[in-house]
Amino acid sequence: MKFLAAVLLPTVLAGCNVLGFHTWRWNQKVTVVVETPHGVRTGSSVQSVVWHESPSWAHLGDSGGWFSSELHGEAAVVEVAADKYLFALLKTYDGPAGNKVFRPAIAKSQSAIVDRRSEIRAENDAIESSRETREIPKSAFPTLVTFETISDPSTARQVDPENLASEFGKGYRLKSIELTITTEPQTSGRLKQVLGSDFFQKWAAQFNATIKDAAAFSKRPFAFRLTASNFVTG
Repeated sequence: MKFLAAVLLPTVLAGCNVLGFHTWRWNQKVTVVVETPHGVRTGSSVQSVVWHESPSWAHLGDSGGWFSSELHGEAAVVEVAADKYLFALLKTYDGPAGNKVFRPAIAKSQSAIVDRRSEIRAENDAIESSRETREIPKSAFPTLVTFETISDPSTARQVDPENLASEFGKGYRLKSIELTITTEPQTSGRLKQVLGSDFFQKWAAQFNATIKDAAAFSKRPFAFRLTASNFVTG
């Protein structure tokens, strides 16, 4: 019984913000803005972000004693032309300094882990209470994807954010990708509406067939270097 309590206590406390355990939650809205010959087109997705902190005393092996985060939701999608879609794949925007939108770069003079822990707590507090919108810098853009045939997963292609015209034609340009910390609820269902309910089952079947027929050590086509979790999680 004592062992069970020792195992379960950190889990119970993780949502209680006591004894060094802390949880932050916010929703991020990713909005893709595209200029087209027929006017500006936008598409957005509201995703859920959860950050957990466990105290240093909870460190066990290679896990615990620090921060972890989760991202739930769907990729943002915008219909740039009839049956032509641009997808901004899921991304946390909380990775290395170059990929952060709402966090400052880590100071080079930083010396103590305890200081960094305090900084992350303060950043999380600020982000959780923020209702700000910022443009995502090009260095932190999500991967952009389109499908030559929207019903065929194998036709996925990566799109150069600097050259949408090469994919969609003259007059198409990525104007911006914005990130908003919002109270709007997490969105769902748009991907299913665009891709169809059996899209990822078809993708899995095509992936398995491709792997089966591929030569040893051959490079996978771009479509099969992606996974369903790039498009939807949670």
